[in-house]
Amino acid sequence: MSEDLASDIIRELEGVVASSGLPEHTVELLRVSLSQARTAKAAGHDQEAITIADQALQTARNATGG
Repeated sequence: MSEDLASDIIRELEGVVASSGLPEHTVELLRVSLSQARTAKAAGHDQEAITIADQALQTARNATGG
């Protein structure tokens, strides 16, 4: 990962949202989290962005059993 962990984890979440076969309601929740993480990152709140995106990725992992 690069030195910008927030951007890396947001990109990872973008990939999950774009490519997953998750149920639509889960994808919508992930999109909301992605938007919140991007907003936090843009406001300079990297740790908040990381937390939001990481929680969303955990949700996606749980939904897929992985």
